[in-house]
Amino acid sequence: MLRYETTGLYGEGLLEGDSFDRGEISLAAERLQARFSSGELGFVNCPDIDPEAIEAWAATKLQEGWTDQVVIGIGGSSLGARAVLHAADPEHLRGLRTHFAENLDPETVDRLFSGLDPRTTLVVVITKSGTTIETMSQFWIAWRMIADAVGEEASHRHLVGITDPEGGELRKLVERHGWQNFSVPPNVGGRFSVLTAVGLVPLALAGYPIAELLQGARQVRERHAADLAGSWGMAAAEHISLMREGVDELVMMSYADRLSMLVDWFCQLWAESLGKARNRRGETVHVGITPIKALGVIDQHSQVQLYMEGPRNKHVTFLEVERFERDRVVPVSPALPDGLSHLQGRRISEIFAAELAGTRAALRREGRPTSRWIFSEISPRTVGSFLFSWQMITAMAGELLEIDAFDQPGVELGKKIAHGLLGRVGHAEFARLGQPAEEDLADPGILLL
Repeated sequence: MLRYETTGLYGEGLLEGDSFDRGEISLAAERLQARFSSGELGFVNCPDIDPEAIEAWAATKLQEGWTDQVVIGIGGSSLGARAVLHAADPEHLRGLRTHFAENLDPETVDRLFSGLDPRTTLVVVITKSGTTIETMSQFWIAWRMIADAVGEEASHRHLVGITDPEGGELRKLVERHGWQNFSVPPNVGGRFSVLTAVGLVPLALAGYPIAELLQGARQVRERHAADLAGSWGMAAAEHISLMREGVDELVMMSYADRLSMLVDWFCQLWAESLGKARNRRGETVHVGITPIKALGVIDQHSQVQLYMEGPRNKHVTFLEVERFERDRVVPVSPALPDGLSHLQGRRISEIFAAELAGTRAALRREGRPTSRWIFSEISPRTVGSFLFSWQMITAMAGELLEIDAFDQPGVELGKKIAHGLLGRVGHAEFARLGQPAEEDLADPGILLL
């Protein structure tokens, strides 16, 4: 079970009042429902995907003797699967060792591919367009490495493509060489695609119970979909109301290591969906709520000082777990000083919970807005509920802000300039944009030696 609670948002002088009435939220919900009904937005239907075909295919792969999979993708093509897998108890996984090839740090890239046995490695390449620089550069390295080890023809057994069902450069390669492949639904964007083949295929190969993940998403959808203006709409409205009062940064603070990468997934979803220059009327708005990642007691000792006494522009939402699968007890020991004797005989989970409660209470006492996501346990069902809930809250937030939460125009220019600098045909004008200006060359700035 997954619960969401808001604490300290209203009634304590943090907001002048709810800046949305129920009617506005209902209208936003109607607009969103219309986009679902027309088929424009397909992520709402992802929990209905039948996992059996993917599970059966993955089971076959696990019987063929593969030892590792390299998932090559970036952003929405990898963050979801990586976050879900990180939330799993590794003792419950019985699949392939899984590696993610994302960032183009040359040392990391070399270390990854140098440490693999190409003869027993499966490569899962994920890109909807097939032109993602980071993804295709590393895929070319992986393909060449495998072809050199087993031969060109045999290398095709090692390759799995997940891409657009009809167009794109990767689709052309898949069809030309007859690789194993899965499709990304055309009406599901990358950061909303974790519950499609983008996330499900790597997870199934890793031995993760994808049927339970989908079940969790489906259950939360069935519980709330009849009233989009209810829990999801109110949560979105609360975040935007706070933003209008100057609380424009949302800190997601996980009090469970296994949930920490769900925060990375959330950060992309929230930032890329809601950070927009213009609204649907073409007006310049430069709107957005900045997501910030924090981790439990570690960031009590690094970030919370700022949250307590710094600018009043942060809303802290906690990820909490009611029951951990493993625990330890602090032993009774005369070596402990009197000032710490109260820790003797305490479970680590008790101490952890007290740290969390203390941080939350201190923030509230200082008049800082907080909220809570409470996981009864960390399981595929609760993780699936969390993923789908945030997708819906994000979609509702976009409607309330009157922006398009499903595009990312601000990312495209940088990609085109990078292609131009690397010599892509037809991108010379973008290459010029990437060259330093004359004034930058003339003024070296401050040199710190």
